[in-house]
Amino acid sequence: MKIAITGANGFVGSSMLTRFHQKGFKPVAIVRKAFHANGVITRVVDYSDPASLTAALSDVDILVHNAGKTKSIEPDDMLAVNLGLTHKIVQAINAQKHPIRLIYISSQSAAGPSSEGQAKRETDPPAPISVYGKSKVLAESLIQKQCKKTWNIVRPCSVYGPGDRDFLSLFKLCQLGFQLQIGKQERHLNMIHVRQLADFLLHLIGNPKLKNEIIFATDNQVYTQSEIVSCIAASAGKSVRKIVVAPFMAKTAFGMMDLLGRLRSEAGAMNLEKYREITAEGWVADPEKAMRLLGWNPPAELPGLIEETYLWYRENSWL
Repeated sequence: MKIAITGANGFVGSSMLTRFHQKGFKPVAIVRKAFHANGVITRVVDYSDPASLTAALSDVDILVHNAGKTKSIEPDDMLAVNLGLTHKIVQAINAQKHPIRLIYISSQSAAGPSSEGQAKRETDPPAPISVYGKSKVLAESLIQKQCKKTWNIVRPCSVYGPGDRDFLSLFKLCQLGFQLQIGKQERHLNMIHVRQLADFLLHLIGNPKLKNEIIFATDNQVYTQSEIVSCIAASAGKSVRKIVVAPFMAKTAFGMMDLLGRLRSEAGAMNLEKYREITAEGWVADPEKAMRLLGWNPPAELPGLIEETYLWYRENSWL
């Protein structure tokens, strides 16, 4: 079975390539520029040329559409990629004469934050609080309305693991012996290791009868930031001091970094949209659907996977 992946040379996509190859599939990297990966077919496409993308999928059984933009100065740039590219993908899928299945990698951000004690379900109306989340909702809606082939939409929660840069700043702070928390309230969230996400997709791929469904992808556990920091601190052999930052001070700092990014025309990890997401009440998704339909129930192994990530950062001089 050939499984194509857009954005295959990124953090999540490269992990999918490796895992799918290990499990005996024939992964196909759909990329803008050529790169080398053992056991992987690479196809360079020009997304502005519909024929290029259509041809690249001509013998593919499954397309995992993983390419996207997570940070952007201008909302239009975010929409151009997350919605515009998805539209081109759907057109190329619809043009195929053979059966092909689309798996779209959306985000928990599309659903929006959860309320205390109330996990988000796939049937809840989307309530995104960022442009990124809104762009993902629009892409989901486009697939639901226009894709003529079998599709599934996966909403991963926060993804971590070797090669990830979003959690790197948290590891760096722990390395220095600090934890920053905005406000006194401990917020609850989901996590999933990048390899667990690839395994989640293998569960989905192994269930061809699951059609036209939206499904959350988590490791089925709920954490607080302090619990995550404790795992990082243990991996680093550090004792960590928690510093509680007043929300107005944090918002000011995020706003200044947002302005600096705009002046430099560089989208940074700290901006006002990220502040809204960090200070939301919670990010907890109900795992019931994935457990029931996919039999998804990974072991609880956050400490070990955090340590693996920490060691990778050290070995690759990121820390």
